[in-house]
Amino acid sequence: MWNRQQVKEQAKQIMKRNYWKMFVVTLIAGILSADYVTVIQTVQDFVPDVVLPSMFSSILSFLSMGSIVGLLFSIFIGNVIVVGKSRYFIKNHDVNPELGEIFSGFKGDYLNVVKIMFLMNLKILLWLFLFIVPGFIKAYEYSMIPYLLAENPNITTDEAFSLSKQMTTGQKMDLFVLDLSFLGWIILGLICCGIGILFVLPYPEATNAEVYLNLKESVKKDECVTDF
Repeated sequence: MWNRQQVKEQAKQIMKRNYWKMFVVTLIAGILSADYVTVIQTVQDFVPDVVLPSMFSSILSFLSMGSIVGLLFSIFIGNVIVVGKSRYFIKNHDVNPELGEIFSGFKGDYLNVVKIMFLMNLKILLWLFLFIVPGFIKAYEYSMIPYLLAENPNITTDEAFSLSKQMTTGQKMDLFVLDLSFLGWIILGLICCGIGILFVLPYPEATNAEVYLNLKESVKKDECVTDF
C-alpha cells in the first residue's frame, strides 16, 4: 500500500531528474485538455495577427461561438490528451519518455478511449447534479480510469470502472487528503501572478501517477495492464 509522504517523496525524486520535460507536458496537456475556447484564446493571444491568416482567424471566431463544438473538442481531443498525459507520467516513473507520449491516446483503440472517458465524465456530472458529496466520491472512485486506459486502451468499459473502483476502495479519503496537501503549493502559485501554478502542476501529476502505480499492486497485475 501507499502513504502520502512516500508517494510525494517519490515524485520529488523524479522531478529532480526530469522536471522541465514534465513542465512542458503539463503545460501542453493543460492547454489541449481545457475547454476549446481556452485553446482558441491562447492561439489568438500568442500568434500575431500578421501571422494568423484572416481565414483561419475567422474560423476560430466561428468556433468560439459554438458550445456544441466545444463539447466535441473535449470529448474527442481533450479527454484523449488526459489519457496521454497519464501514460507519460506512468512511464516517467522508470524512464525519460518522449513528449509525444502525450498524444498516445490517439493511437491504438482511440474510439474506446473516447467512449470510456466520456462515460466517466458523464457519470461524475450526473452524480454532481444529484448529490454534490456523492459526486466527489464518484470522481475519486473513477480517478484511476485514465491511467488504466493509458496502459491498456483496449480495456472494456466494465473492466475499467470495476478495476478503478477496486483500486480506490478504502482509499478515497486518503486521495482527498493527498489533494488537500497540494493546496498550499497551488495558492502560492496563484499568488505569483497566477502563472506560478504552471510550475507547480508537475508535482501533483507525478504524485498521482505514483499513487496509481502503488494501487495497481492491490489488484492482479494482469487484470490492470498489458504490455506497452
